[in-house]
Amino acid sequence: PWEFLTSIAQDAARGWFVKRAEDRGIPWSESVQSFEDRQGELDSNYADLCDPSIEYPDYYLQPFHGYDSGNLEWHAAHELEAATQSMCLGYYSGPSWQDSQEMFRGAARATIAEMWSSSHGAGPEDTSVKPPRTLLDIGCSGGFSTEEMAKTFPGVSATGLDLSPHYLSVAKLTYPQFHFMHGMAENTGLPSGSFDVVTFNFILHELPLAASLAAFREAHRLLAPGGIVAVLDIDPRRLLELPPLRRWAFQVTEPWCKDGEYYSLNFKKALEEVGFDSVKTTSNDPVNAVVVARKSK
Repeated sequence: PWEFLTSIAQDAARGWFVKRAEDRGIPWSESVQSFEDRQGELDSNYADLCDPSIEYPDYYLQPFHGYDSGNLEWHAAHELEAATQSMCLGYYSGPSWQDSQEMFRGAARATIAEMWSSSHGAGPEDTSVKPPRTLLDIGCSGGFSTEEMAKTFPGVSATGLDLSPHYLSVAKLTYPQFHFMHGMAENTGLPSGSFDVVTFNFILHELPLAASLAAFREAHRLLAPGGIVAVLDIDPRRLLELPPLRRWAFQVTEPWCKDGEYYSLNFKKALEEVGFDSVKTTSNDPVNAVVVARKSK
């Protein structure tokens, strides 16, 4: 685990990620500085968004991504934009990070849009299909995924939900056009049947298996009949195929990517068991899978 590494090893690991990003044109230092300069606005957003009644589960109160306080610290929030931009650097050889982002995010949007159309009796090019009105992005982090998911359905009313008030403060600052709320994936407190689309972007690999299954049950409850759920996340099979050293290097900052937890999550079985049908899993890019399913009408 991350906490067992020496401070020298931790600094070296983090330094490698930052240097790799900056070498590929991502302005990491400038991005961090821009959020540090707006800390007053972030503090105001935090006060507006943070729900003091939330009790953080034990699985969330541990180091993530090389941050000692995980997702509950400003250092992580300040680096969120640059870290999100850099996550696709190893996906493709040649394209810029901007093009790489569009390639893998665009592929996911296309799959989700096709699922919506086919679930409503039409092909992806059929403009007669009524678009979804409401979308909930669970585990929205700094709001980047919320914006990407909203692009799938122009005009949709999009809400982002996350357990980190620090990340939500960044989301509200960066994407004021969307609504953001502090809450748990497993128990959002939102009304049943109130969304047409529910998305999970790179959150399930950060949850223990039991929490992921509970989040799927909650998504099913939140969806209106005929609504769809979509998951974009690291393909567990790809992780298991990595050489031992590379797999360890990833797992050391991802406490729930291990046997018995994320590696044991069978998306199709889990979604069908909570009531979804038409489950489809496809390879989205060289690293990630996209999973879509429908709640019966």
